[in-house]
Parts: sequence; C-alpha cells; structure tokens
Amino acid sequence: MDRQTESKCLGLVENYRILESGNKWEFKEMLLACAGIYLAAGETPDLDKVKACKKLLKSKAGLFSNFRGTDELLVRCKMALSPDPEGYFESVKDAYQRIKTFFSGEQTVLAAMILAEQGNLEETAEKTKQIYKEMKAAHPWLTSENDLPFAALMAVSGKDASAVYAEAEEIYARLKEQLKADRDTLQMLSHILAIRGGRAEDKCEKLCALSSGLKAAGHSLGWGSRQAILGILADSGLPADVLAERIGEADDFLKQHKPFRGLFGVGKACRRMFAVQMVQASLSGEEGLDASLMMTASVELAIITMILMMIIISSTASSSSSSH
Repeated sequence: MDRQTESKCLGLVENYRILESGNKWEFKEMLLACAGIYLAAGETPDLDKVKACKKLLKSKAGLFSNFRGTDELLVRCKMALSPDPEGYFESVKDAYQRIKTFFSGEQTVLAAMILAEQGNLEETAEKTKQIYKEMKAAHPWLTSENDLPFAALMAVSGKDASAVYAEAEEIYARLKEQLKADRDTLQMLSHILAIRGGRAEDKCEKLCALSSGLKAAGHSLGWGSRQAILGILADSGLPADVLAERIGEADDFLKQHKPFRGLFGVGKACRRMFAVQMVQASLSGEEGLDASLMMTASVELAIITMILMMIIISSTASSSSSSH
C-alpha cells in the first residue's frame, strides 16, 4: 500500500474518532462522510466550532426544517469549516429557496450546499433547474429529488448545461449495454461520469473494467447505488487493474480500524466506498493548497454523502417498519 493512500486512510479514521466523540448518537455513515469532508479540506474537526454551529443552526432553522434532518451534522460541519458560519448558512438557504419545490427535502439541502460553495448562485441555480427538467423529461419514472444534487454537480462543472446532460444520456445508453447494475445506479453513474474529463467511451470502458477487476479481486461494491462511487475514478490516468489493486489494499487497511471493523462496524460495501475515495484523494495531491482541486474534492464528497444519505434513510425506514 502506498504511503499517500495510507496517510489518507489514517486521516479519515482520526477525523471520525474526533467527530464520534462529540456525536455519540449520529449514524456512523454520516460521521464518516463528515470526516471525509474535513480530510479534503485539510482540517481537523473542531468540536467546539461544530457545537457552536449547532446552536446557530437551531436559531436559524426550526425543529422540523429540512436543514435539521438526517444531514444536520453535515450542515453543521460545513458551517464550522467556513470562516463565516452564519454567512455560509444564509448562502445555502438562498440556494435552497431558488431550487426548492413543494416536495423538497434533505436532498435539496445537499444540492443547495453544492451551489452555495461555488458562487454565481443565480446562474448555477437556473442551470440546475434546467438540467433537472431534462432529466425528468428523459426518465420521468427514474428521476426524483434524489437526482437534484447531481443536477447541481453538473451545473457547477463549468460545462454547458445542455451539452453535459447530452453526454450523460450517451453514457447511460452505453452503460446500459455494458454494466450490470439497476437503472437508478446507471442513471447516477451517467451523471457522475458526465462531469468527469475525457471521452464518454473511454470513461465507460474504464468504469466497467474497474468494476470487473474489483469483483475478481473480492472487493466488489455490489450492483446497487454504492457502485456509483467508482465514477470518480473513471478519468484517472492509472489503468483499471492498478486502481483495483490500490482500492483492495485500502479496503483491507480500513477494515482493521473503527468504525469499519467488527460485528457492529459499517458494512463492507460502505467501507469499500471509502476505500475508493481514499485512493482518489491520494491521486489528487494536496487538495487544500489548490482551489480547483478542492472543488473536485467537494464534488466527490457530495457524491459519497448523497449515497450515504440514501442508505441511512433506507435503513431507518426498515428499522421503523420492523418495530411495528
């Protein structure tokens, strides 16, 4: 295992330990997502700041606000990382108001955070709505609020709104023929690959080879939504077999540490998502020193957080139904 990837893994584990010590009742998956956000920012969690932001958020948003739902810790950590927590929240709130609908929930909050962090809010909000309309027109039964963060990711990618969605549709058609995955995952992957660099054909080929390589090596992410995280490596300069080997090494390393180890640790598919992120982080260099690289890291973390929120909401609903 290369030293850079090992360093990223240890940083994630340490950030998790700090956040968990002050948020005992939080979902492990959300703690990990927030730990990854601090890792990308090159910062160590400051629990005093996170606690102060909890008080600030409480004064700004009511108990039943979508800002205080499943992803409340994510909102508080993002506020704590900002030099102006209150100003950051107001920017997110502004973005939320611009893109919300009657059915808006926590996924719209995540989309609003993506937009608020990139500036030029009026333009990117309109692009987000335009892209989402195109998604809905092309796949009316597949598209839901869960896709809004990906519309936001496309909107801030710097590409023309129609062009980036046209590429997503091309990728969807290719993956449908080449990759074993459910339709929701194929759509998610098409959105992620569309905002990465390179030709659609090459990105699809790399993704499929990586998925096959991980399965052959015993490190598969399965066929569901977790597999979508592989999209962040589709434009890597490394061959698929090398990437698969590095992900496997990171996976084996992480499972030795809390919260990945033991009977009560997060599942192996979730662990492998973070192994993928650690490998990508190791290839990005010093993200904290370069604004463009930091933007890329934010995009990747938004993808991870989006998938984890789906997992959390699903497990919560399952637990609730089994208790009746």
